[in-house]
Amino acid sequence: MKEQFLNAYKENADAIFRFVYLRMHDRDEALDITQEAYIRTWRYLVEGKKIDHLRAFLYRTAKNLMIDRSKQKKTRNTGSLDAYLDAGGDVADSTSRSAFEVLDGERAMSLLRKLEPSEYREAVYLRFVDELRPSEIAKIVGVSENVVSVRINRGLKKLRTLFPI
Repeated sequence: MKEQFLNAYKENADAIFRFVYLRMHDRDEALDITQEAYIRTWRYLVEGKKIDHLRAFLYRTAKNLMIDRSKQKKTRNTGSLDAYLDAGGDVADSTSRSAFEVLDGERAMSLLRKLEPSEYREAVYLRFVDELRPSEIAKIVGVSENVVSVRINRGLKKLRTLFPI
């Protein structure tokens, strides 16, 4: 159980952080929520409860923590990708990517944040940034795989209008 949990941390911690940060726009808060998601998941496992899909469980836990935090706060910090990068964020490593790729990636992330409704934004982000399968996304957001696929397709259609190729 401990090894499975440690592997889940190594494989998913960065992706869960990005998932939280995209919604919370606060690096410290995203780190706190990511850490808390892993703590709660570990407690759940220690209690002897079974988790069929650990990755989906971690995302779902992080999502629930974000919902709880947003209910506690009346205003949210509307940080930007620039603020994230200034705070030491690691969206793109400029030493391994060309300047065009970095700028294009930043533009894509900026447009993704503008995608409405948020259900489309979440589905597209989880599919193409975190590289989750629609079945995993369905477990995270609590809807059917078909609904996830529809949200991804509609989200991509809307993004094409924002980011013409």
